[in-house]
Amino acid sequence: MKFCKILTLGLLLLPLSSLAVDSDGNYAVWGVGKKACFGFLKANEAGDIEKYRHYIKGFLTAYNIFTEKTYNISGKMDENQVLEWITEYCEENQMSSVENALTSFTFDHYESRTKSAKRGFRR
Repeated sequence: MKFCKILTLGLLLLPLSSLAVDSDGNYAVWGVGKKACFGFLKANEAGDIEKYRHYIKGFLTAYNIFTEKTYNISGKMDENQVLEWITEYCEENQMSSVENALTSFTFDHYESRTKSAKRGFRR
């Protein structure tokens, strides 16, 4: 457990540029992010969306961690609203990957992101 904490801290301290794309602008995509939106839509219709939900939540969490001045890229949207947005994107771009849908989501919602955690009232 201690090793995991040290490893996580070390990764967070790395310059963000070292975690970015390669010199040609490419990066590896893992999991269902590689699948086409068509597959996402079919899974959604069949009610078999859980692996996509996990991938989407992980992608957005990583985005929140590694993007400066970002607490929550989805702003005030809840999980179901994000899934609705992804579904609409995928209906219009069925050959696009799920990862491209999520990247488009981040570009589309950058200005409306939450920049800090909400604080409780101080007396």
